[in-house]
Amino acid sequence: MKAYSLQLNLELGNIDKNLEKVLSYLDYVEKNSLVLLPEMFTCGFDNENLEKHSKETPKVYKLLKKLSREKSLVISGTVPEKNRYGIYNRAFVIDNGEITFKRAKAKLFTPTGEDKYFKAGKNNFEIAETTAGNLGIMICFELRYPNISYTYRKKGVEILLVPAQWGLSRKEHLETLSKARAIETQSFLILSDTTGKIGKVSYAGSSAIYSPWGEKLAYLDNEEGIIEADINLNEVYRVRKKIKMEY
Repeated sequence: MKAYSLQLNLELGNIDKNLEKVLSYLDYVEKNSLVLLPEMFTCGFDNENLEKHSKETPKVYKLLKKLSREKSLVISGTVPEKNRYGIYNRAFVIDNGEITFKRAKAKLFTPTGEDKYFKAGKNNFEIAETTAGNLGIMICFELRYPNISYTYRKKGVEILLVPAQWGLSRKEHLETLSKARAIETQSFLILSDTTGKIGKVSYAGSSAIYSPWGEKLAYLDNEEGIIEADINLNEVYRVRKKIKMEY
């Protein structure tokens, strides 16, 4: 199976432009693949206008569902989504044209004021069972919490997905933690980050795909683009058999 990660320089608040860019990259991917998009890939952290942006989320889902159905893709990322309690940074999984899983970001990044604009999701870290494998989603800052990856490992995760907008000043942390989470859970890990300056913030790039052994199968430093790697889930169980760990 092919797995893809998009690394984008988003235009803050410009959903149409960002979607156009995303769709142009998705034209490239093979059928029956897994695709990860960055955190808040539609509008970035245009926090003052989240109410307006969240109203566009159903349109985004509709477009991605259509593409997923046509190419038999599993697509994941995060978008702003509103309910009666507030606005959430919500991860989704679209599998062959249907939304099969959602969860909201539970660990908000307070240094940038996420907690002032978003409601935190519940600490309920469930596996998304998909045609691409058992997925566990760690949204950006959640990558710093080993208890989350530990929970996913206990529940049988095979691929960790990390949609992110990770600051440039913490680039080394992102690369180290991504590799560590793959090694400690003996799972594939796919990281999709933003890059360049978006609004007033510069982002780290470093999107990557890691093997359960911690090998870097694909990597993109600070340029925009798409990376890919072949993923064989048998490798997960080969590594777990080689080094047995109690969970």
